[in-house]
Amino acid sequence: YNFYVYQYATSYCAAFSVAHKILEEGAPAVERYKKFLSGGCSMAPVELLKIAGVNLETPAPIQDALNAFGEIIKEMETLVED
Repeated sequence: YNFYVYQYATSYCAAFSVAHKILEEGAPAVERYKKFLSGGCSMAPVELLKIAGVNLETPAPIQDALNAFGEIIKEMETLVED
């Protein structure tokens, strides 16, 4: 299986990071995302993601996704308490 299940978690974190950059930065991040998409299969996925501004060789994208997930959990806990 070659750690197949971890590909989902990693892909989620990469997608979250790209989406977050688009929401925060706007047009510049959209342009980087378009360049990423136009890269197709010309490079390894990790290298393509760098074009979009996401470096999976650092813990930042994973930590950012975990922090966002933590905020969602806190919000859900607050809603349940009410």
